[in-house]
Amino acid sequence: MQQEDSAATETATPVEGGTLAIAQSGDLQPANLLAGRAGNAAWASNVYETLTKYDADMQPQPLLATEWTVADDSMSIDITLRDDVTFHSGRTMTADDVKFSIEAAADPQNNSQVGFIARTFESIDVTSPTTLTINFSAPTPTVFDLFEYAYIVDPETFAGVADGSQLIGTGPFTFESWSPGSEAKLARYDDYWGEKPHLDGIEVAIISDSTAMLNAVRSDRTDIAMAMNPIDVQSLASNSAYNIVDTVSSAYPFGVNTTQAPFDKKEARQAVQYAIDRERIASQVFGDAARPVDLFWEPSAPGYPEDLAEWYSYDPEKAKQLLEEAGAVGASVEVTVIGLPSNTSLAEIVRNNLEEVGLKPTITVQDPTTWDQNQVAGELGQSFLPLHGTNGLGPATLLNVLPSLREGNPSKFWPEEYVELRDALTTATDDDYEDALHALSEYILEEAFTSVVVMVVGQMVESVDVHDASYTARGYLYAGTAFIDE
Repeated sequence: MQQEDSAATETATPVEGGTLAIAQSGDLQPANLLAGRAGNAAWASNVYETLTKYDADMQPQPLLATEWTVADDSMSIDITLRDDVTFHSGRTMTADDVKFSIEAAADPQNNSQVGFIARTFESIDVTSPTTLTINFSAPTPTVFDLFEYAYIVDPETFAGVADGSQLIGTGPFTFESWSPGSEAKLARYDDYWGEKPHLDGIEVAIISDSTAMLNAVRSDRTDIAMAMNPIDVQSLASNSAYNIVDTVSSAYPFGVNTTQAPFDKKEARQAVQYAIDRERIASQVFGDAARPVDLFWEPSAPGYPEDLAEWYSYDPEKAKQLLEEAGAVGASVEVTVIGLPSNTSLAEIVRNNLEEVGLKPTITVQDPTTWDQNQVAGELGQSFLPLHGTNGLGPATLLNVLPSLREGNPSKFWPEEYVELRDALTTATDDDYEDALHALSEYILEEAFTSVVVMVVGQMVESVDVHDASYTARGYLYAGTAFIDE
């Protein structure tokens, strides 16, 4: 569900002033501003803006761009910008800034999941302070996926983004301060080009402990809780003091390094997938928000191969048989997991599942920042439990967005047949797209280098005192129109 508004807004009259208190489980990650990291979900889309934004139907709508025209041959796009936008430094935003920002997204050092789209561009031509043309090397219908992610940044201060010392955008709030691991503060930008925010500011508290997070919500110390333990979210669902807001889906895969024993053998890779009790994980860790499934794609994706969705049903006896065939019974397995509450809870069930079929698993937890660095480098060890936001993107884009599937993936899996099947999907016409997606999906499942365990709808907990907050297509909070009751 995209662009989701908070509930209980129909009759509320906006209240001016006040500070919106947000709690999130992971620290801010300004070094990954151009990537879709969960640590930036509370603040980034309030400080920075994009050329366009997807609406609830995933159609691009104007934001910093007022209009655009794709050439008849689909080999370029002309973009017209607003002429009244200023950065928080006071400098007017121009087409040169947009060009710089797109090129920054294309730079692999900035870790943008959709940077690969920008890297295919032939050129970006600035034709006036408010117009530019992007020339494609091939028709690029995914360009609006790039626009959804590519924040327009200030070239004069971009060097200060990585350490959080200079976070200068064009959004309705300015970035005031950040105490790593503790809190961040935003303030209303009075010279904002659009409708002025009702709020005076936003405060983001970092609460990594799930019990402390739940206590912060129940004691009214936070107005919005992000990335809560899903079971804790469910415990609040019947409480009239809160609204549960669905945002975007996330995939929780289990992947293995195909260059390390025992997972250099396909039978061992398949065995661990059959060993995982997805139904138990869905019910115990995520509650009603989860769907046990093996595929990375959203069920709403055109051509979704429903017949493959539950390929790896829970079958410990089959898992034991495959481990014997692979000569892997009793093998030690290190499972690396990102240090978020839901992932660590999931990992405990996976550990029990692997023990039950005759493996010797251990769990290594990495803090989110370390995890992200290792994931980008494709170095997550022998086996791993990531978290990927699907963000409403289609399979052809996700192939190059999701770390588990793209080139350089931590499974070290990149055989020629996989590349050919990927290329067949990205070049497929409407007539053969469904067949191409089915063939690729079946191959991924058969090779078992990675497979989704559950797909989970993201849920935010909001106090009923919060009105008109919304969430972007990638699940980032937008508070430019939000207000809170006195």
